[in-house]
Amino acid sequence: MANIGLPNISIVFKGIGASAVQRGSRGIALLIVKEDVESSTEFAEYTSIDDLTTEESAKYTATNVQYIKDVLKGTPSKVIVAKMLSFGVLADILPKIKGKKFDWIGIAEGTTAEQTELASWIKSTNSSDNKTYKAVTYKATTTDDKQIVNFTNTDVTFKDSRGKVTGDKFVARLIGFLAGLPLTMSAIAKTFDDVESVTEPADLETAINNGEFVLFNDDGQTRVARGINSLKTTGEGVTDDMKYILVVEVMNLIYNDIYNTWKQFYKGKYKNNLDNQFLLIDSINSYFEALENDNLLDDEFDNKCFIDIEAQRLANIPKYGQDVVDSWDADKIMQMTFGTNVYLSGSVKILNAMEDFSMKINM
Repeated sequence: MANIGLPNISIVFKGIGASAVQRGSRGIALLIVKEDVESSTEFAEYTSIDDLTTEESAKYTATNVQYIKDVLKGTPSKVIVAKMLSFGVLADILPKIKGKKFDWIGIAEGTTAEQTELASWIKSTNSSDNKTYKAVTYKATTTDDKQIVNFTNTDVTFKDSRGKVTGDKFVARLIGFLAGLPLTMSAIAKTFDDVESVTEPADLETAINNGEFVLFNDDGQTRVARGINSLKTTGEGVTDDMKYILVVEVMNLIYNDIYNTWKQFYKGKYKNNLDNQFLLIDSINSYFEALENDNLLDDEFDNKCFIDIEAQRLANIPKYGQDVVDSWDADKIMQMTFGTNVYLSGSVKILNAMEDFSMKINM
């Protein structure tokens, strides 16, 4: 009787897999703006520029209204605007942001100290709360993280009346740009049609290898040089693939889909036996198949979820003893589920975008 209703989770997993591209193509951006006047409304949400009516715009300085419009130009699903006092500290608003659902966060006109504080908050919150928040910072000093994009162009020249501005004033544009970027496309694929030019770093290659997100001037257009985050240190399960924003976006999607579906539909609802674990595994594998169909995972690779034999073996040793557990074969290990723990592992190959091109022509 424990298995009644379990096939429903397979349907759920297939459904979220089939809609992955659509869901992941328009994320939520959260923009922190500074206002001089204290307001009882610290958060507001907008889905289009049309939402910025005269009444709404009056709640912000003209500069901040422009920043909100910059975010929306990137076509995120929505922008959440968080107000902090210009004479306040970032630590006042960050704990309140934790209760919001968003994908990308940035601060308009943040100081170097504030940019670095935001980067540190992203790292600690993702680690302690199992979140996958992503930030765009400007010249933050503590980054080296796959969830942090560190923008470093010193100047950006808009085509409108703003003209040349310092790079910190472009963060709003970038969080909207990245939140609205499809899961099937690298950041280098789009141009910034509202930008005249940028001041490039002295050496683009060096900046990229340093984990910097930079724009460059390309035949009259402004483009992203590489769609990378700030990750530099690899090893112990952290690979070079994770330096790419597109790969990390799909990683986050898979993590959140599996974790949230487990929590909502499965956790605590069924007995921890092998049959139920296999049903969960089959459902996750169906989800992987859906991601293959959408070209998020490589269908030439064996994308699979399975029981982590070694983890389950180690868990059973304190209870049954080393000698007894060592005598069990893999099938026996799988049968010996342990307490409330479900030990699963998996192997997937996330598809990146085509960014580099080489062709030889012989004549």
